[in-house]
Amino acid sequence: MPTLSHGSDLRLAPTLGPLVQASGQPPRRALSLIGEQGFAAVQLDATLPGIRPRELDATARRDLLASAQRTGLQIAGVDFFIPPDHYCDPQHADRAVAAAIGACSLAGGLGRVPLSLNLPVAKVDASVAQMIADSADAQGVALAIHDEADTDGLSRWLKTHAPPHVGVGLDPAALLIRDRDPSAAAQSFSKQLRVARLSDASKGQADGGRRVVGSGSLAVMPYRVSIDLAPNRVGPVVLDLRGMSSPIDAMRSAKAAWDKAAVEL
Repeated sequence: MPTLSHGSDLRLAPTLGPLVQASGQPPRRALSLIGEQGFAAVQLDATLPGIRPRELDATARRDLLASAQRTGLQIAGVDFFIPPDHYCDPQHADRAVAAAIGACSLAGGLGRVPLSLNLPVAKVDASVAQMIADSADAQGVALAIHDEADTDGLSRWLKTHAPPHVGVGLDPAALLIRDRDPSAAAQSFSKQLRVARLSDASKGQADGGRRVVGSGSLAVMPYRVSIDLAPNRVGPVVLDLRGMSSPIDAMRSAKAAWDKAAVEL
């Protein structure tokens, strides 16, 4: 049966951070491990030692980009996930905003790739979101905001405050844990969706445990269709390996489930 597609980029880009942490390998070696598994893209982590913006000058950023290219990998984007309450806490907010602005600069320096961050826009001071959005705009970077804990608040904020380069990031596992349907969320945010992730969990699993894609509650094929039809999404799809005890095995299983969903269409 032929594979049907809207034509968007549905290749998978594994997250580098969990692989580095699990393997003990430096980031550049972990890039090779991803390439050896047959992937063509990677999602970087701006909180990872060796990739943190303050550790990389312009030359180091060019070297990192070249290292990925030599491995045959496209840099799909950059993650910047910190405790979201830091943006709201006066003791942490200045540092959190400065670090997010640094992540915008890193994403810009790596080819103006999208930046994914968990920003509770309905709770933070308006100036906080504005500063980060302005920094991304200055770098020519699209922002994908994650706030799976308050998707209604995120939706309201996007309708009233978000500039064109700011949209939504969706993490299926974070939605499933909250007993939400990732496919329905992707359809609801269709025009605002910028970056989609692939992850899995058991629906309503309050302990927050993530599972290998295909072993949880995610209906992979409907989710694939939903994000494929999102007109403003930029690819590839981020394969989120957080919480995986064996990221390499998880990569293989997720790729098999993703490819199977394409054939089933």
